Amino acid sequence: MATSVALLEEVRKSPLLLCACCLIAVRHTTQDLAVTLAPQLFKKVKTLISSSLLAIPQTIEFFQAALVLSLWSTTIGQIPLSIDSWLLSGFALQHSLASNLFRTGTSASAHITVQNKLELDRWCIWNHLCLVHLHYCVGTRRKAILDRKQIDSCRKILESDQATNFEFRMVAEVNLYWIIYESCFPTPVDLPRTQATLHTWKEEWKFLFDQPRSQFVQMGFHFAQLIIYDRSLKSGSAAVQESLISEMARLSTAIINLAMETTDDRTRHLTDHIYHMIAFAAVTLCRLLRQYEHHLSSTNDIAVMDTLIFSLVYWLQSIGLPCHVAHTLGDVVAAFHKKLRRDAQPSPTTSYEDIDTSIQEDFASLFPELFGAATFSGGSGILLPDWGPII
Repeated sequence: MATSVALLEEVRKSPLLLCACCLIAVRHTTQDLAVTLAPQLFKKVKTLISSSLLAIPQTIEFFQAALVLSLWSTTIGQIPLSIDSWLLSGFALQHSLASNLFRTGTSASAHITVQNKLELDRWCIWNHLCLVHLHYCVGTRRKAILDRKQIDSCRKILESDQATNFEFRMVAEVNLYWIIYESCFPTPVDLPRTQATLHTWKEEWKFLFDQPRSQFVQMGFHFAQLIIYDRSLKSGSAAVQESLISEMARLSTAIINLAMETTDDRTRHLTDHIYHMIAFAAVTLCRLLRQYEHHLSSTNDIAVMDTLIFSLVYWLQSIGLPCHVAHTLGDVVAAFHKKLRRDAQPSPTTSYEDIDTSIQEDFASLFPELFGAATFSGGSGILLPDWGPII
């Protein structure tokens, strides 16, 4: 592992990469520094990225910077998609086609021969760009520039005997998000077929569920199920059924509990997408409680579910400085709960009273799949019996 001094020397080779790293790092120092320096760094990084996009071929530092900015795009500007991660990751992937740095990643027929750690790191960057691009394709309902061959090529890194648990988890997640993308967009969800595909994915990658940091694999799998069920109900492509609603509530609470129960000293450094998933779970639970409270009350303690949402808001707002994305998304969850569960509010002395519910609208316009205002098409219609297996 490189020392911090050696790492800094590498980062300094590129003003763009240095500025991107400082923009993230300053938010883990003090609130005063973040308030003072972050806006200046953000302005500078936008200027540097604009000019860098015109250069061909790109250096490895450009791809590293694009990845950092894409992974923390909500954090860096304090508003969602202040830098458009879908667009920036897409540009980076397009530039990779004109670069010799990622021949393995961009060529489905290439044979992997990892000679050193540097090569492995480069392929890891390309895989991670694919992953973050898919994150934002799903969240913003936009088309991917990737195809099946490129998704399959992400697996090539696993042929290296230097591949670690991190690389395996990344490849698993790329394939999971490709399932979500193909299942949800642009056609209605074929729920039985998608359930079978997710089951196959879990069988292939189940060994990761018993390895370190498995909470992210579990959380991603729960999220995949939840967003597909959510999409199905909203689009009217599936009849409302008892098992589906109960399973969505279970998945939502599982994601929230996983997040809070696995908190450690690395939690505040997680990428923005992790927090998007957690917030989506809470927002979905709010919607379910609003629309199907009577049904859920037959098998669940509704007060406990509301309390879980309160607990999540307080947990999110306890992470890092006030400029941390967790605080922002804590406000988003609180705004949803305040709108949809008016009769289940905590004490008026809490911060809920100060929540501006318009923050939900800001996120809804930019992340329609996760925080949009659409409700479930099923309404108060007839609940049908179980019809298929829940994974």
